[in-house]
Parts: sequence; structure tokens; C-alpha cells
Amino acid sequence: MSGEIIDVGNYLEGVAAPSAEGLNTCTHCGLCLNACPTYRVLGREMDSPRGRVFMMRQVREEQMPLSELIAEHLYICLDCRACETACPSGVPYGSLVEAGRAQVEAARLTPARWRALRWLLNRVILPRPWLTRAIFTIPRLYAGSPLRALARLLPPRLRGWEAALPHPGARIPVRGPERAAEGPAGGSHEAAQAGKTAMALTGCVMEAMLPHINRATESVLRKAGYGLVPPHAGCCGALNVHAGEREEARRMAQDLIAAFERSGAEYFISNSAGCGAQLKEYAHLFEQHDPWYERAERFASRVVDLSQAIAAADVPTRRTLDTSVTYQDACHLAHAQRIRKEPRSLLKGCAGGAFRELGDDQCCGSAGIYNLTHPEIANELLRQKLEKISATGARLVVTGNPGCLLHLRRGAAERGMDVDVRHIAEVLDATL
Repeated sequence: MSGEIIDVGNYLEGVAAPSAEGLNTCTHCGLCLNACPTYRVLGREMDSPRGRVFMMRQVREEQMPLSELIAEHLYICLDCRACETACPSGVPYGSLVEAGRAQVEAARLTPARWRALRWLLNRVILPRPWLTRAIFTIPRLYAGSPLRALARLLPPRLRGWEAALPHPGARIPVRGPERAAEGPAGGSHEAAQAGKTAMALTGCVMEAMLPHINRATESVLRKAGYGLVPPHAGCCGALNVHAGEREEARRMAQDLIAAFERSGAEYFISNSAGCGAQLKEYAHLFEQHDPWYERAERFASRVVDLSQAIAAADVPTRRTLDTSVTYQDACHLAHAQRIRKEPRSLLKGCAGGAFRELGDDQCCGSAGIYNLTHPEIANELLRQKLEKISATGARLVVTGNPGCLLHLRRGAAERGMDVDVRHIAEVLDATL
């Protein structure tokens, strides 16, 4: 971007700015710097949380005009929210940067190619489950076909992308007795009567490209005694919020909340870290006087990550992993939802003493479509993450977010690493 100052005119009329209270919470202590992946890679103050908060405050106080330069630095952020974990003052950085991006989007200060890509994904494809599934039909059919044997003939870069595709028939190595027979589809009547009914989010990309993970999720929930109502098919709006497209996200939130209310389910289960974080923060999309605000608050109180739901049910392990395993913290699970203990506890129970702590909760670089818009930074973060995974010696890497899973699979294949990357639902389904 040029850094040119543009007259945004009346574009920002009606667009909520980052809150003064949130911006003024920052004391500029700098404890966020080492936690920030873009600051560690680029070493620039303007690409740190502290620097971005300063710029947003300057814009709000009319000390600095909203410009392409500010847009550039707001979008270099991965919105991983590691700074929130590090911040002693409780700066709500995630909501601040998303509001800042909403201003940027309203003023059309991002490159046209980015706006076109986001419009295509966030407005056309992902909100329409039938279209998302249709687009991913070819890679999904290829993933289970004999043609995969020819993948070794592809150039290294294409081999990495090919390897990111799921292997639905690939088995997770386990040992021990066969698992007990599952209960009836939809869970037991007793579980439903006990109030343990749940609705699951099938999502957009997950159902279109990784449907076997959703089926594993449903299977694990039934084993844990949950009665399942028909799932909600569709996008939760997380990518829209991260891109500053709040109006579209608001509409998706209303559809999803209404569907949950009609279902009568007690819990809403998410198997995607980014989606779960957004679901729990739906109220942020509405003004407090809006009736949807209270409905969003009630809904958010019923949202549970898959790892939380299974850990609470205390399901016995029937088989043990026959390989060493490590866990990759998805940013929006560790930093936004503050969920760290439950997935580790479950995996340690499945690992039979072969769990190896990664000792790193930095972003892997996936971050929605960030790896497409900022590939250089994303690939550097991926390199750092894979080095740490390699140091553990683990042969199985488990995560709780589809974007992380695909990004890590691609990177591991490009480097010829002998590791398998799986979603926690797949591991639990194989062992519980």
C-alpha cells in the first residue's frame, strides 16, 4: 500500500469506532510485544498490539487520519489474541481491531484484490452451504480416490497443498480392546431427559471439506451421552467479523441463534476454535438496547467447545494411542476462549504416557484466509511452529481448529516430516 491519505468522506457514518474505554485501557507497558507473532517476525512497533492501539486511538481522537497505512497495519495482524493473554490490563484487543477493520472496510482502504477475495468467500460462497459443498466436491472426491497415488509426481509446492486434503480412510494407530458398541443414533432417551441435548455446528468449510470430522464429533458426543438435535448447517460469521464485515455477521448470528432457540437443545457444541470464539462473543455484534443482545448473551452462555463437553462427561477410554502425540493450541481456543486444560487432559488419557508437551502457544500462521493474503508471514510462523513440533519427536499432532489442521498438514508435507495432523474429534472417536 502507498500510505496515501484518502478523504473517506461520509463512509464512516453509522460505523462504530473502537471504544474509547478499550483503547484507554492500554498502558503501553509492552508486555504484549513478545507474545505478538507479527512483532516477533517484523520487529516493527506499528505491527505490535501496542502500536496498533496507539494508531486507533489517534484516529478516534482525530490526531491522525484514517489512511491506507493504518489499514495495512491493522490487516497485518493475525487477530490471534495472544496479546490478550499477556496483557495485565485486560485490553479487549480482539474487539478493538475488529472495529478498526470495520472502519477500514467502510472506507474501502484495503487493496481491491483483498476485497474481491473476501467478498467471494464471505458474501457469496461460505454463507451458502450448498455452494460451499459443490465447490469442494472435486477435492473431497479426490481425497478418497486411487488418484492420490500419483501425488508423488507433483512438484513439492503442489504436493504440500495436496497433502493438506483429508485422508478419510486413514486410521489413527491405537492398541487395546475394541471399543464398546455405540448407543442409538441421536443419543439415548435418558440423556435427553437429563437435559444433555445438544446442537452441533457443522460449519461452512468443515462440512464441505472435512465432513469426516463432523461425523467423528457426532459419534463422540453420542458416546458421551448427549442427545443430538439436527445440526445447524451454515457459516457462523467469524470470518466476516475478522474482516470488519459486521452487518453480514450480524445476520448470520441472528439465523443461528434463532435456530438454536427453536431446537430446544441445552447446549451448542463447536468443534472449531475460531467459530466457538465468535459464538461466545455474539453479543458484541449488537447494541445493548437491541433485543438481540440479550438473546445473544443467553445463547453464548450455552456454547461449549467439544473438548469441554467430553471432559465434563468423563467418558472412559477404551483404546490407547499407539504413537507419541503432541497438542497444538489453536489461538482462538487458548487465547480467546481460554481453554487449555480440557484438550490436554483428554489427550493424556488417550496417550498412555506418550503425550509430549509442545511448550508453545504461538500462532501457526493459518488465521482464516491470512495465509492467502499474507503468505510470507504465515509461512515464517509455520516454519517456527513445525520446528518446535519436530523437537518433540511426536508422530501425531492434534489440534482443535480446521484452519490450523490444513495449514500444518501442508507445511509438514512440504518439509517431508513424518507426522500426522489430526483433529481432536478424530482421536477421541478412535479411543473413547
